Amino acid sequence: MKLYFFIGLFISVINFTVNAQVGLVLKSNESILSVDGTSTIHDWEMVVENMKGNLLMASMDKIESIQEGEISFQVTSLKSNHSLMNKKTYSALKKDKYPIIKGKIIKIYSVGEIYKVELELSIAGITRNITSNFKNTKINSNQIKVKGNFALKLTDFDIEPPEAIMGTIKAGQDVTIKYSLLFEKN
Repeated sequence: MKLYFFIGLFISVINFTVNAQVGLVLKSNESILSVDGTSTIHDWEMVVENMKGNLLMASMDKIESIQEGEISFQVTSLKSNHSLMNKKTYSALKKDKYPIIKGKIIKIYSVGEIYKVELELSIAGITRNITSNFKNTKINSNQIKVKGNFALKLTDFDIEPPEAIMGTIKAGQDVTIKYSLLFEKN
């Protein structure tokens, strides 16, 4: 009889743990992810047109309860207003060999009133850990919205900054990633 009680209790605890987790999906059409940089002639911006993402949270009460998360997109989803720039960027990002850029959440925590996210970022076959400050701009029972940015060097990912016209136009190695991401319960 005690065995049945403990088995029932064990199953109840597992069900509670599984049911307590909340899954959210990125609303790509209501989210923005952009890359800003410089070149020898002008500043530039590329925007991700379509991305996927998800979060798994212990509860919707606070942002630090995020247990897992991931965002990914096809390299060719990254677009500027210049087709030559797009082509050069895709080549620099080695799109044929590494067609997907992915960020995976390692940890989220707060330092005072500032939130920080540690990410495992994979670009062009190289994976690096980065940290970004962000703002939690919205949290309710169905949605979470976060905004932030971080800087990185293309050369940290073994990416040669793109160039054109026999090297007379060259992109800088420093870029800023800006994001405003809306996740919704699925």
